[in-house]
Amino acid sequence: MIVDSELFDTLRKLAYTLIEEFDNSMDRVENPNHTADLNGWKDYFWESKSIRKAHLKTIEPVGKNKLWLMHINIFPRFDVDLPIFGLDIVANPKKVSGCFCDYSPTDESQKENHPYMIKFRTMTKDYEWKKARVMPDWALEIFSPDIVGAGAIKDGDETDQLTDMALSLSRFYTAEMDKDVYRKPETNTKDAQNKYCKNQKLNRMLHSSILAMGISEERKNQYVENVLFKEID
Repeated sequence: MIVDSELFDTLRKLAYTLIEEFDNSMDRVENPNHTADLNGWKDYFWESKSIRKAHLKTIEPVGKNKLWLMHINIFPRFDVDLPIFGLDIVANPKKVSGCFCDYSPTDESQKENHPYMIKFRTMTKDYEWKKARVMPDWALEIFSPDIVGAGAIKDGDETDQLTDMALSLSRFYTAEMDKDVYRKPETNTKDAQNKYCKNQKLNRMLHSSILAMGISEERKNQYVENVLFKEID
């Protein structure tokens, strides 16, 4: 049963738009580690010549769960000089209770003058709802200094800014990603991407929030380890 909420409808429209745009810029694929969607969950996966894994998931309010969630990660191929795109939005029917968005560097050289990092910094610096947050050590090791972290984003103008940000950053990432300038055969970011996945799995909120939806520990571990943040040998 779909929960009626103007805010949920706005966020659903955002998710549908991003899915459609990812379909236009990448190839939809099956993830062999993803066995089946859970109740209220939808997982979508893509690849391209520059992207080894793009993942968008949504969770609809079902049963005891009263929250809507969207998670996105785009991981470049190991010889492509691009950051990892991450976006998480969690909302109740009245407001966005949490949002994190980042272009996370996969190489030290990206942190200052990479075109993607400049774009992210320029686009997000003036949002009034962007809050300074104290990040745990695991997060400081992988996220950029410009990460957007916010909570209690009100429906209306603030949510409109949030959806505009999500669309603009996703569109920039996918529009620029196949440029030859970013293909560097001498580059290998596998270790950095594995560190990103390993550190994300240290987030206790990730594990507790999934368990709170009534999912077993075994199924949660399989999903986190092999679907969300699988490390590559």
